[in-house]
Amino acid sequence: MGVNKIEPILDCLEAADPDICLSATQYSILEHEDAVDRLLPAVKSAGVKLVSGAGYNSGFINGRPRYNYKYVIPKGMTEKRDRIIAVAQKYQIDIADAALQFVLAADEFASIIPGASRPQQVQGNVDALHRNIPSDFWKELKSEGLIYEKAQIPQ
Repeated sequence: MGVNKIEPILDCLEAADPDICLSATQYSILEHEDAVDRLLPAVKSAGVKLVSGAGYNSGFINGRPRYNYKYVIPKGMTEKRDRIIAVAQKYQIDIADAALQFVLAADEFASIIPGASRPQQVQGNVDALHRNIPSDFWKELKSEGLIYEKAQIPQ
């Protein structure tokens, strides 16, 4: 199954025995607190893996004027993205690389569908997986409250 909300996955875990679920918009570097508290423990307990379908928040990470497939940007999200970008620039990394690696740092995610509309974006997504992101970057995001303290970060 693939859904845009946490509740259908939680309901599915109670009613069925899935192996994997597509978590389309519930977990990203920008928005992950609810998933950390409710979704990830539930799938871990059930032995289910997740695939992320919106690690870039439908392009918002890279400046698209939409967030999770909607053209209404949640209050404070532009500022949060800009604050993460500022920290990323300090470490000379790209927020898109960090966004991809952040999602895959959670043990519950088996894969990610980052999306691409051009061939060079496909290669960029592959390259993002291999870029070195210093641990101090992740620690700074946590200390600034930009990443939830309970969220797993790349090691």
